[in-house]
Amino acid sequence: MASQNPFSAHPTIPSDHDIFVCIFQRGAADGLNALVPYSDADYYLHRPNISVPAPGMLNGGIYLDDDYALHPALQALKPIYDGGDLALVHATGVPHGSRSHFSAQGLIERGVTDKSGPDTGWLGRHLALTAPASDSAFRIVSISGNVPVALSGSSEPLAISNLGDFGFDQGIIDLGYPQVLADLFRSPVPFFGPAGAALNAIEELQAAELSLITPDNGAVYPNTPLGNKLAQTGQLIKSNLPVEVVCLDSDGWDHHESLPNYINLSLTELAEAIAAFYTDMGSGMQRISLLVYTEFGRRVAQNGSFGVDHGTASLAYLIGGGVNGGQVISDWPGLAVGNLEMGEDLRITTDLRSILTELLDMRLGGSDSAVVFPGFSGPISVGAFLP
Repeated sequence: MASQNPFSAHPTIPSDHDIFVCIFQRGAADGLNALVPYSDADYYLHRPNISVPAPGMLNGGIYLDDDYALHPALQALKPIYDGGDLALVHATGVPHGSRSHFSAQGLIERGVTDKSGPDTGWLGRHLALTAPASDSAFRIVSISGNVPVALSGSSEPLAISNLGDFGFDQGIIDLGYPQVLADLFRSPVPFFGPAGAALNAIEELQAAELSLITPDNGAVYPNTPLGNKLAQTGQLIKSNLPVEVVCLDSDGWDHHESLPNYINLSLTELAEAIAAFYTDMGSGMQRISLLVYTEFGRRVAQNGSFGVDHGTASLAYLIGGGVNGGQVISDWPGLAVGNLEMGEDLRITTDLRSILTELLDMRLGGSDSAVVFPGFSGPISVGAFLP
């Protein structure tokens, strides 16, 4: 694990609370080519033209153990895995049964299996039960331009597309308009709450001088959408802003055709962006937990366009100093037709809510699982995190 140039954890954040960074892979990411079950011969029968060869073969996967290999495009994550700070959870998901992106994203972000559950998000419910470490507008941030469903129910999460564009132009500042707006909107008018919060956030961000905070430890973020979002996340964490949660979106995972080409691009962006963030944070990763997850996986068999259609189980990534890493966590269900969900999908054998409950309990200060995941009966630990 990187150890140079550590930063001090924000003193307002309790020592049993990690900073949580959550990346949602929008579009249903395929887990079978990302983490290749090369010891399962049925994988190659189902994907004769789009599979990743076994380790040691031409263009083969990166050896992890005698059952699993990383896609070659995830090479940048291998040192993190070897250092014990990356765990991979295969055949995971929430058993909501939907193959609709819109419905499935809503259900998994709400942490429920059907529409009868609460409308708020799993992370929002947790945060609503957690005493805030500060009154900063930057306690809960979404660098995606909108508040994700997972954060709904929390107290005033802040949605920003780009931190560099959040605020007033210098000309506007010189003319005194921010003070005029402050005087207007901080009066008891209908817009008092959101307008006042926005003005406070702008003032906090200006005082933080994020433009002066540059990557440490030789980290180089890729100039990609996710790379830019994680670079901004790194600036927030290393600033004096007491950020507790940052949510990001990673788009473009709906690979219905030409899976080998498109997933190579998507996985390269994911791995290089995360590796740069990990390097930048250095020993600060001891107080950071990073989760990557998706709404559902892809079919086991390739389709006629050399892609894969909507499926069930997929892959989750857990990264941080508190992760019990260097392992693949999976009760592998097998890819023989008789073992597949509905005869065509990878079956969920590790409920994602088990992972999330353990994350909340072990790294994010604890929570009431009955409230955060109503109707979920466990298990509540799979050995993914360290105390």
